[in-house]
Amino acid sequence: MSVHTTLDLATGGDPFGDAVREVWEAGGRPGVSYEIIERDDGLITANDVHRYFAPHPEWAPLEQRLCERAGQRVLDVGCGPGRHAVHLLAQGHRVLGVESSPGAADVARLRGVETLTTTVETLTPDIGSFDTVLLGGQNIGLLGNREKAGDILRRLAAVTAPGGSLLGVSVDPHTLTSAWNRAYLERNLAAERLPGQQRLRIRDGITSTPWFDYLYASATELAALTEDTPWQVHELVRHEKQYLAHLRRS
Repeated sequence: MSVHTTLDLATGGDPFGDAVREVWEAGGRPGVSYEIIERDDGLITANDVHRYFAPHPEWAPLEQRLCERAGQRVLDVGCGPGRHAVHLLAQGHRVLGVESSPGAADVARLRGVETLTTTVETLTPDIGSFDTVLLGGQNIGLLGNREKAGDILRRLAAVTAPGGSLLGVSVDPHTLTSAWNRAYLERNLAAERLPGQQRLRIRDGITSTPWFDYLYASATELAALTEDTPWQVHELVRHEKQYLAHLRRS
């Protein structure tokens, strides 16, 4: 009789970067590798990594509008392998990417994007001053949670010129109506967390990243998070379950 035991995933490595490298080496085509995202309630999502190499005409409408509003000098936070940055560079913008995955950052550099391998939580003003901070691909989620968001927004303001913009896309968690998403939202509320606070890790085989928080915030919740920061909501553009937030630095 065989006996099977359940082993914990090994934490370490660069699961997202490994998937990005594999797709890059395959010419950016679909169906090569997938980003496996696990939520702490057991929900598993698989995204084709091709999406991070898709050309501008294939982007969702809000992602296209995001880049149309960008100023001359752009800080692309969570740039991945450079989907937005490559397009902006081709349009004549100056772009600095920020990416925590070493593998994804390396691919962005191979594509011509100057990229810092670091996290948004550690940004300091010595990286320069920008007209626009870009949080594309739902990367408003990098605000993480209520406790971290204010510090991150102030860090981003410190590298943005007065009158500059923060452009980001988010999912409104209150539009996610499946039974498991409603249960997750209600669990967050019971724990006095923001409704759309997601506890996630990225997996590759039997390895994973550490657990981290990624935030889906409604427009009202985002506005509340900007209090006591230099940012103010300038405009919101909605499309289905997502919205584009345009913040201005006062």
